[in-house]
Amino acid sequence: MKLSALMVALCSQILLSTYAVAAAHRPEPLNDIPPNVLIILTDDQGLSDLGFYGNPSLETPNLDALARDSVRLEDFLASPTCSPTRAALLTGKHEFKVGITHTISGRSLLKPNVPSLPAHFQAAGYRTAIFGKWHLGETYPSRPQDRGFDEVFIHLGGGIGQTPDYWGNSYFDPHIYHNGNWQATDGYCTAVFSRAAWNWIDQSAPQPWLAYLSLNTPHTPLQIDDQLTQKYLDKGLPESQARFYAMIDDLDREVGELLQRLEATGRADNTIVLFMGDNGSAKGGRPDQMEFNAGLRGTKGSPYQGGVRVPCLIRWPAGNIQGGRSVETLTAISDIFPTLAELANIPLGQHTPTDGRSLTALLQNEQDVDWPKRSIVTHVGRWPNGQAETHKYKGSAIRNQRFSLVEGKALYDLQNDRAEQHDVKSDYPEAFNTLSKQYDQWWSEVRPLAEDVPPITVGATAAPISHLTCMDWGASAIKDQGDKYPPWNQSYVRALATGQALENIARFGAWAIDFARAGTYRITLRTLPEEASDAAVRLKAGTATLIIGKQTHSSPIKTGATAIDFEIQIEKGITTLETLLEYTSPDRAAHGAFYVSIQYLDTL
Repeated sequence: MKLSALMVALCSQILLSTYAVAAAHRPEPLNDIPPNVLIILTDDQGLSDLGFYGNPSLETPNLDALARDSVRLEDFLASPTCSPTRAALLTGKHEFKVGITHTISGRSLLKPNVPSLPAHFQAAGYRTAIFGKWHLGETYPSRPQDRGFDEVFIHLGGGIGQTPDYWGNSYFDPHIYHNGNWQATDGYCTAVFSRAAWNWIDQSAPQPWLAYLSLNTPHTPLQIDDQLTQKYLDKGLPESQARFYAMIDDLDREVGELLQRLEATGRADNTIVLFMGDNGSAKGGRPDQMEFNAGLRGTKGSPYQGGVRVPCLIRWPAGNIQGGRSVETLTAISDIFPTLAELANIPLGQHTPTDGRSLTALLQNEQDVDWPKRSIVTHVGRWPNGQAETHKYKGSAIRNQRFSLVEGKALYDLQNDRAEQHDVKSDYPEAFNTLSKQYDQWWSEVRPLAEDVPPITVGATAAPISHLTCMDWGASAIKDQGDKYPPWNQSYVRALATGQALENIARFGAWAIDFARAGTYRITLRTLPEEASDAAVRLKAGTATLIIGKQTHSSPIKTGATAIDFEIQIEKGITTLETLLEYTSPDRAAHGAFYVSIQYLDTL
C-alpha cells in the first residue's frame, strides 16, 4: 500500500471512531425540554485577556465568575484571525474547506450549500438570531439570513467603520443592519448588541432559542470611553493597551448583566452558555507593548500558540455538565457545532459532516472515554490571491496533544515548553516525521478547496439587488496591483477617492460574479455608498468604464455626480466584473468604483 493511501485509510478509521464515540454518548433530552443556546464570541480576546488566567492588570469579574462555574477547555484552538474562526464555528469544518482563507479579497465569503449550525437548529424548531459581527459575506447566499438566522442585527464587514459598513459609522451610536435595513441606535456598540440580544431572548415565544452574540470588541479601532481607559492608564499601561483592556472591561460588564438577566428570569439553568475568543490576543494592535501573554508565544495572526489559544467556557447547570473544572484534552473550534448539536439532541446525520468531534463525553466528565488521538491544523492563510502553494508552510502549524510543528520546520514540546522557545525535532524525529506527513496529507486535501474563491451570486430570486464593495476585490485585469490589499477600511476609500496614493492599498480590482439569471441588469457605480453625504469625494468629469468578462461599456461622468448607471443585457453564468473611473482633472488619479449595486430588472 502506498503511503498516501495508508494515510487516507488511517484518517478514515479515526473519523469512524470519532463518530462512534459521539453516537455512544448522545445525551437524553433534559425533561423533554430542549436547551436554549447562547454563544458569546469576542473579537481579538486571547487566552491571556482574562483576569482568571492570571492577567495582573485586567479586571474581568463577571467572566472570571463564569469561568469558575463552567467547564474550561484549557487546550482549545481557534483560527489565527477573524473570518476563519467564524466559519469553523458555524460549519464544523476547517475554514479552508468552506471558502475562508482570508478576511478580505473575496476570500471571506462562506461557500453556498455548506450546512450551518444555525440552520441545523432552525430546522429543529429553534428561533435563531445573530447580534454583532458576521464577517462571512454581505452578499447572497453568504449573508446570515441565508444561512439559518431568523433575526439579524449586525454591522457589516469585519468591523464597525470598515468598507461595507454604514458610512462614517462609530462604536458610539452606530447604525446597525437590522433584517435588511439600517437602524440608528443609541449607546456604545457592545451595549447596543447585548441589549438587542436580551430583547430578542426575552420575547414570549414557545420555541427554544439559539442566540449568537458576536461582539466586535476589543477589535480596533480602540474607541472606548476615556474614563474607563483612564482606569488602566493609572495602572501604568501604554494607551493602546489601556484602551484594549478598557474595551474588555466594558464587555465583561455587559456579559455579566446578560447572564444576570438569564438568572433572574429562570432561564439560566436550561441555557447552554458558551463563551470564547475568536483568535489570539491582538493586544490593542501593539503586541510589542504587551505585559502579559499567559506564557504563550505570538499573538493574533501568528501560527504559534499565542495566535490560536483562546478561552472557551461552557456552562449548562441543568444539563449534567458539572462546572468548576478544567478539561486538558486538545479541542478546537470545529468541535463546537457537533457538540452543541449533541447536547441539544439534534443529530447531525450523514448530510451534515463535520471535521470536529462532539465533546459531550468530556463535558459530562464520563469515565474511561475512548478518545482517539488527533492532530489539528491551524493556518494563517492570507496569501495573495492565487498564491496558495507559496504559503503551504508559511503561517501553518499542526499539533497533537504534546507537540506542535510550526511552518514545517520547528517542533515544539508543549508539555515542557509552553512558550515554544526550543526546537526539539532532532530529539523527537518520529514526532517530527509523523506530523510532517500528516500535514502534507492535509494540505493535499484542502489546497484545491482553499484556492477556490466562490463568485458572488447576483440576480437571484431571493436577492434581486446585490451590493458589492471593494473589500471583496480580487486581482485586477486593468492594472497589476501586486500584493496590495483591497481598500477594506472606509479611511482608505476616502483617501483614494480624493486622489491620495496609499502604498499598500490597491486602486483597482475585479469581482468574480455568478449571474443567476439572464436578463437586463442595472449596474450602478459609486465611489461612496448611497447614504454618504461627503461632498469632497463627489465625482469629477471623466469617463466610467464597466468591464464584464470581455464586454466593455463606457459612460461620461458629470462633475458632482454621485453615481453612474448602466443598463445591460447579460447572459447567465460566471464571469468577472471590473470598473474604471478616469478623470480629466490631473488631481484625481484613476481608480475603480469602490461600491457597485447590481439590480436584476427582467428576462431576455
